[in-house]
Amino acid sequence: MSRYLIVASRDIAEYRGGDSLFDLSESLGKNRGNVFLFLVENGVLCVRENSHFSSRMTDLASVGIQILADDVSCRARGITRLTPGVHFSGMDELADAIGLGFDNIYWY
Repeated sequence: MSRYLIVASRDIAEYRGGDSLFDLSESLGKNRGNVFLFLVENGVLCVRENSHFSSRMTDLASVGIQILADDVSCRARGITRLTPGVHFSGMDELADAIGLGFDNIYWY
C-alpha cells in the first residue's frame, strides 16, 4: 500500500482551488493509499469544530484518511475544538512520520 503525506500550511478558503487538496486526499485514500493530511499554520483553520469545511473533513476521515492538526498552530489561532475525526498533533510527530518514509509528499 502506498503512503502519502499531504501538508497544508495555507487557509483552504483563501485561495482558488483549495478544495483540490481535499479531492486529492480523497482520491488517494479511495485508491487504497495510506494518506496522512497534516495541517499547520493557517491550514488548521479548516478543521475548527463547526467550520465551513467540517463535513468535508469528517468525510475524509471516514474513508480512512488520518487528519492531524498542529497543536501550536491551533493554540496560536485560538482553536480548542476540532472537527470529529481530526486530531491534535505536533511537529515532532510530523518529523517522525517523514523519517518512516512516504511514497509521495505534497506540501501546500
